[in-house]
Amino acid sequence: MKDWFRFVGNNKRLLNFGFLFNFFSSYGQTFLISLFVPFWVISLNISNTEFGSLYAIITIISAFILSLSGRFIDQMPLKKFGIIVFIGLIISIIILSQAYSLPILVTGLLLVRLFGQGLMTHTSSTGIAKHFDNNRGKALGFTALGHPVGQFILPLVVVPLIALVGWRLSLLYMATAALLFIIPALWAISPVTGFEPDIKNVHGLTSYTKSKYLKSFKFWIIATNIFVVPFICTALFLYQYTIGQNKGWDASWVAFSFAFYAVFNAVALLLSGSLVDRFSGIKLFPLYLIPTFIALILMSIIDNKWVFPLFYALLGISTGLGSTIKTAMQVEVYGKNNLGKIRSYFSTILVLSTALGPPAFGYFIDHNFSFNTIVQVFGVVVIIIMGLSFKLFNNKAPHTRGLVK
Repeated sequence: MKDWFRFVGNNKRLLNFGFLFNFFSSYGQTFLISLFVPFWVISLNISNTEFGSLYAIITIISAFILSLSGRFIDQMPLKKFGIIVFIGLIISIIILSQAYSLPILVTGLLLVRLFGQGLMTHTSSTGIAKHFDNNRGKALGFTALGHPVGQFILPLVVVPLIALVGWRLSLLYMATAALLFIIPALWAISPVTGFEPDIKNVHGLTSYTKSKYLKSFKFWIIATNIFVVPFICTALFLYQYTIGQNKGWDASWVAFSFAFYAVFNAVALLLSGSLVDRFSGIKLFPLYLIPTFIALILMSIIDNKWVFPLFYALLGISTGLGSTIKTAMQVEVYGKNNLGKIRSYFSTILVLSTALGPPAFGYFIDHNFSFNTIVQVFGVVVIIIMGLSFKLFNNKAPHTRGLVK
C-alpha cells in the first residue's frame, strides 16, 4: 500500500488528468444520458422506440468517427489532444441544453457520445499507457477508477439537480463543473507529455496500415475479447428490471444488486494494476473473462434472489480487471508509437458492442427465448473467446518483449 501512495504522489498530475478524463467521460455514457431521456421524449414529442433507434444509429456513427479521429493522439502532445477533446465535450453539452428540435438533439447526442464515451476515455487510457512502462498497470488501474466513481456520484447529483433547476440548466451546470475540474488538470501536465515520434514509420521500417491490422488473426482474437463483456453488460443493464420481473424480484432489489457492480468494479480496478505489473496484460487477457463466465452460469441455474448481487459483483470484477488488462495488452502486442491508432479501432469495436447488445437481447426476448437459455448461450460464447485468447501467449511482438516488468 505504501508503494501505491508513493506512486500516486510522484505522478499525481498525470494521474489526476487521467482520472478526471475518465470521470467526465460519464457525460457521454448511457447511464447518465438515460436520466435526460424522459424529458427529451416529452419536449420533442417522440416515442421511446424512435429515440432508441436514433440512439443506436448515433452510437454506431460515433464509433466510426472514433476509428478515424482517435489515431491523432499519436501525432501530437497529450495536452494539446486533451484540450481539443475536452472542448468538444463542452460544446456537445451546450448543444444538448439547447435541444429545442430533433436535429439539434441528434447533433448534441452524436458529439457527446463521440467526445464523452469515446474520446475522453480514449485520451485517458492511451495517454497513460504511453507515458508509463514499469508501473503501467497501477497507472491504468488508478485512472480507470474515474468510471465507477462517476457511475456512483453523478446520478446522485444530477437527479436532484434536474428536479431543482430543470434539465436544460442542469446540463449547463454540468459543463461548468467539468470546466472547473478539467482546466486545472490540463494546465498542470507537461506540454509534451505522451508525445513520441513514430521512429519506425519515419525510417520506413514498418507500415502501420488499417489493412495490416484487419487482416491479422491476432487482431480479431483481441477484438472479440474486447467486444463480449460490454455487449453482455449493456444488454443486461438495459433489461435488468425485465430480468427481475422474470425472476420475481422487485425493483428495489434490482437497484440494490446493481450497486455491487460499481463496488466490485472499483475493487478490481485497484487490484488490476498490481496484477498487470506482475504478470503482464497478455497473460491475464483470457483470465479476466472467468468471473463473467461464472456469473452467467450461476444466473442460469440459481433462482435465489441473492444470486443477482453475486452476478453483478462478478461482472464488476471482470469489467474492472479488463479495463486495465486490455489497454496494457495492446501496448505489449503493438507497442506505444501507434497505440492511439490501434486503440481507436478497438474502442470503435467496444462502442459498437454497446450499441448491438440491447437489440440482440431484445430480439431473443421477443422470440420467447427463456432468460436461462440466453445467458447459457452467452456463457458458451465467453468460454470460446477465452480459449481463443490464450493463443496470444506466443504472439508477443518482438520489439515489446520485456517492456512490462
